[in-house]
Amino acid sequence: MQMRPMSMTLADDQAVANVAAYVGTLNGPVAPATLDGNAEAGKALYVTCVACHGAEAKGNEALKAPTLKGLQDWYIVRQLKNFKAGIRGTHPQDVSGQTMRPMSMILADEKAMKDVTAYVLSLQK
Repeated sequence: MQMRPMSMTLADDQAVANVAAYVGTLNGPVAPATLDGNAEAGKALYVTCVACHGAEAKGNEALKAPTLKGLQDWYIVRQLKNFKAGIRGTHPQDVSGQTMRPMSMILADEKAMKDVTAYVLSLQK
């Protein structure tokens, strides 16, 4: 709820992009794991993610693929579920989301989501 009012102060897409680029340069604390996942199993699943998010999960600005570093595990899993359920990635103007939605379908179940997320968190150490 704290982010929504702050986001309303951003005038346009360029302002959003500028803030996102700046935040992407910050080195924040490593998010502690709160979910059980197998990072080794997740590494095999992450092979698909590398194309957009990169080998170190730093994202790719040209593809509008965000960094995954610094995100909390519960948030990543929730967003994967949202993509898979069609809550995200279905709006016609959400081109990046429309790209991510079919990628989320590769993850068979919640265990796979937790495993790939555990691997992403392991990259932060």
